[in-house]
This record gives sequence, structure tokens and C-alpha cells, in this order.
Amino acid sequence: MASMTSSPLTLHHGPFALALVPEVGGSVARFALERDGRTIELFRSMPAPAIAEGNPLFAGCFPLIPLSNRIENGRYSFAGRRFQMAPNLPPHPHPLHGHAWRGRWAIRDLSAASATLGFEYEGSDWPSRYTATQRFTLGAEGLTVELELTNSGNASMPAGIGLHPFFPRSSRTLLCAELGDVWLCREDKIPERRVALPQAWDFRGGRALDGLDLDHCFEDWNGRASITWPEARLELALGADPVFSHAVIYAPRDKPFFCFEPVSHANLALNLAEQGVDGIGFKSLDPGETLRGTLRFAVRDLA
Repeated sequence: MASMTSSPLTLHHGPFALALVPEVGGSVARFALERDGRTIELFRSMPAPAIAEGNPLFAGCFPLIPLSNRIENGRYSFAGRRFQMAPNLPPHPHPLHGHAWRGRWAIRDLSAASATLGFEYEGSDWPSRYTATQRFTLGAEGLTVELELTNSGNASMPAGIGLHPFFPRSSRTLLCAELGDVWLCREDKIPERRVALPQAWDFRGGRALDGLDLDHCFEDWNGRASITWPEARLELALGADPVFSHAVIYAPRDKPFFCFEPVSHANLALNLAEQGVDGIGFKSLDPGETLRGTLRFAVRDLA
């Protein structure tokens, strides 16, 4: 982890504020709304000690680049070559979420209401070098995040993008989303089999997360979801480009947060692709190619 980080970079537009910590995995430290003299946190607020320690595990949001979720024991094959990725969340043996969330991002462009961050990777555990970009823009309705992943090397490489926001959660918080099949997991969170969506995890009509204990990837997401905080009379509508065909819901029991993660592929996609599994959103980029997608977080007042 990084240490001795600088103060967060803060953007403003109307009632919205966004704080970024580029050197801590290009993370969001805070996304909040000022209304009627009070502050409403839309993402989990990152504690000051976590910022000082450079620990992205306590961020409000971080990028998932060049893949989401795990690689089993860090071993995978691509284009006839074998690779080994070191664990990045000891003592867990399965490397998690790629490189970008543990790296230092640079500020490429900056204005009062927008910022562009860049990341470059030249390590040996990925088939090619790559560059990544996050563009954050505050507007009249809320926040837009644009993600880009470009193969900057000389060989083809696997590619995935996603975002890992943490949302405040109470017993009354509601999630609404239309989801498809879900991957059931072993105890160590490695997917075992794909099944039809259980009724208990059907969020189409909106349902509370209280009492659930989820850490699963869902397929065939239609790119729309909403989170409602009735006590704040507020809804956060999430819209995603079609590249984000999957969604991960991480809702640990009895925690004051949950995650709805728009991602381009299924958990364990690299290993599943080796096994010939289809429908997992696995993508490959040739040198010079870019994978991109945009996510929008729009705030709506409830009557």
C-alpha cells in the first residue's frame, strides 16, 4: 500500500462534491450531496486514516482494471502462454481485481467539476503493457465516470473493465435491478456453477438488502439499477453502457454498506475462458485497441 498520501482532490458542481485520491488506486474518497443544510453521502466515505495509509479497501469506489474479481491461485493461460499473478490481498491465494486499484494514478486533466486520471502498467504478469483512464464529471444530475483500457504493448491481451462503488446501507435501503443467471461459489468465492436467478435474489421490483449475505456475479444485466434511501427521500439511478453486461452484488451481512459493481465480464473469466465456457463477457484486445464504457449516477428526489 502507498503511504503519506496528499490531501484528496475535490471537485464541485452545484450541490455535489467528489473527492479523489489518485495515488490510492485512483479511488473515490467521497461522493456527496448537500441538501437543506445537511450532507448526504452517496458513496461510502473513506476514513482519513485509510487515505493516509493509502488503503483502497476502505475507499468509496475504485476501478476494476484490467479485470474484475479473482484469478484462481493467480494462474491462467492466454494465447498459448502461461502466467502467474501474485496474491494482492493476503492471506487469500486468489489475486483480486487486477492491478489498477493497487496502483498510483496520475492527474491528466483537471477543472472545477471534472478530472481525468491515468494509469500505466508494464509488469510481467499480464500478456501486454496497458494504459487506463478514468474521467470523472460532475453535472446537474450527479456523476459520470468514463473508463478506458488500451493495449499499449505488442501482443494481444485479455481485457475487462468495471467499477466497485460502496453504497451506504440501512435496514430500509432498497435495490432495484433486472438480473439474469447467477454464479454460485465455493467457500473461497471461486465460481462453481451457473444457475437461474433464485427468487430470493430477484431485485426487479426493488427489495431491501437487510438480511442478505451476497458476493455473487449476475449475468445479462440490462444496464439499469437504482438505490433508494427512504429515510433521505433520495434515489440514485445507475445507468451503464452495454459493455457492462454483468453485475456483482457484494452485500456482507450486518455491514453498513453494500456494493453493486457494473463489470464487463463474469467472475473468474480468465479461468472460465480456458475451460471453454461461453457467455462470460471475456474480451481480447489487440495492440492499440481500446475497451471503453461509461457509467452514470443520477440523483433523484422522492416526493
